[in-house]
Amino acid sequence: QHHGVVCYMILWQKFVKFLYAFCFSASYINITNLSVSGHRMRHYKPVIWMILTATISEVRLTGGVGPWEGTVEVYTDGSWGTLCDYDFDLKDARVVCRMLGFGREIQFFPLAKFGQGVGKSLFSYLSCSGNEQNIGSCGYRKSTCSHSQDVGISCVRTNRLETTEGIRLIGGTGPYEGTVELNVNGQWGTICDTNFDKHDADVVCRMAGYTRAIQAFSNAHFGHGNGSSMLYNVHCSGNEDHLDSCGSNGWFSSTCTHDNDAGVACLDSGRKSISQGVQFVGGTGPHEGTVEINVNGEWGTICGSYFDMNDAEVICRMAGYSRALQAYSNAHFGPGNGSVILSTLKCSGNENIVDSCGSDGWYKTGTCAHSTDAGVVCLRIRLVGGAGPFEGRVELNINGQWGTICDNSFDLPDAEVICKMAGYSSALQSFTTGHFGVGAGPIYLDSLQCSGHERHLDSCASSGLFKISSSCQHSDDVGVACLSGNRTDVVQGVRLVGGFKQWEGRVELKVNGQWDTICGYSSGFDIDDAKVICRMAGLSTSGKVQVFPNAYFGRGTGPVLLSGLTCAGHEDNIDSCGSDGWYKTGSYCGHQYDVGVSCPDDNPFG
Repeated sequence: QHHGVVCYMILWQKFVKFLYAFCFSASYINITNLSVSGHRMRHYKPVIWMILTATISEVRLTGGVGPWEGTVEVYTDGSWGTLCDYDFDLKDARVVCRMLGFGREIQFFPLAKFGQGVGKSLFSYLSCSGNEQNIGSCGYRKSTCSHSQDVGISCVRTNRLETTEGIRLIGGTGPYEGTVELNVNGQWGTICDTNFDKHDADVVCRMAGYTRAIQAFSNAHFGHGNGSSMLYNVHCSGNEDHLDSCGSNGWFSSTCTHDNDAGVACLDSGRKSISQGVQFVGGTGPHEGTVEINVNGEWGTICGSYFDMNDAEVICRMAGYSRALQAYSNAHFGPGNGSVILSTLKCSGNENIVDSCGSDGWYKTGTCAHSTDAGVVCLRIRLVGGAGPFEGRVELNINGQWGTICDNSFDLPDAEVICKMAGYSSALQSFTTGHFGVGAGPIYLDSLQCSGHERHLDSCASSGLFKISSSCQHSDDVGVACLSGNRTDVVQGVRLVGGFKQWEGRVELKVNGQWDTICGYSSGFDIDDAKVICRMAGLSTSGKVQVFPNAYFGRGTGPVLLSGLTCAGHEDNIDSCGSDGWYKTGSYCGHQYDVGVSCPDDNPFG
């Protein structure tokens, strides 16, 4: 039944639809969704069509592997019939899937892909918006098609909104890499590699439960997958959570063979950095050898093509060394293990990890073989003879031999650079005249003149490697005390020891985990200094503050840390006060001059 005449004028040219509606009677215009296939029109002239509606009481899919796919058959006016594929699209398929109770459409198929249906071909040029509950509400034309043009569809077989039910990576060395296979309605299939890139791989890895992709692969890098090639020309931005949100030529539209299966390598275990470790093999010690990088628990090498000192600097830094001495290619230390996983590394030398350097991409190594493996020799530094690894005589290892530095012109800025090379945040003090004992082996450097901002000693002025003064002996070996950890404050604690009350006693400071004292020789410690100590100890300074020199509360142990302290009294930490410098206490400052304080006695103690 028709409750009014609705007239549509269709202007068609080169398969682009422009719809204009014009009513030929005095009644109002009522335009609804209309879809037209231009290949059925033989003349470029206006055509007037009647848009019909029908009562569709039932719909079914036949000829597929399950009720979710097959040739579309509809029941109307007491008989079953089919739909012609003319101008049928995904919006029409969506309405059919909705009528069947499935979550969403996957794809439509022309030319009786699932076999010819029963009855007559009833409708063509279906024009659904996709929001209808029944295709009878969509516009259509009476069909003149044969069953060879029966349309079929595939729906998501559950109430899921995502097309895929699962994803897996096969053929790799672990579950985090391999040929991509997707499960759609219980069947596994692959992705064609046409235009498949890192952005697409990021989405695949996210779907598989990994943080992100390391690399995308084409040409069945990990071997052929199973089933059919399901997706073609995928183009994701990389931010999507599912391939359904990416552009493509549509599900099951691929004509690719398994020779073009796409693969991915994902970053395992929620890590943010790709490289998870570095080691050197084949050298004379752990400081040199062929470079091997650990990615996803497996070791691989770096192609030596274009590998230079800037790249070696970053590799040595990753391995915990201060700098590189030499970069090698062509498997100088012998071939490494696993795959060649990086080539054409382009580091500036300032990076902390190779992930931050340019390259051809992980696993994109071209024809590189282990015969081109890169190698390095790193500079080692150690501090010997101190109370802990943070202090001692400075020794450098060059070409496998430990040697020292002569103390001519050696000062705190030089010590700053050495402490940073050794992995500490800053220097507390520089030492001369073999303070931590005499070393052995060569004396490598003399007359250092660092500003304190350099990353390694090579950037400082000096006499040059092995170019030392004839007067330099191991009795002139330099030493340093570094601030351990990543702290900015030198003093990590203060306590008062040996007093009669909790607010009085010998002053002891905790530096680098050790408790040491302050020298008060010759009135070198006064009330203003004591106020800062009381404040650091969490005690009051509002009442009477007293100073007790000459080990009044007993002698301490360990080093005497400070002398010549000159606080103004308002500082929160003695780091901010002047002094002779940490550990610069002179030979006269023994524990017999350890200072003590008494803070005001109005401090509450529980």
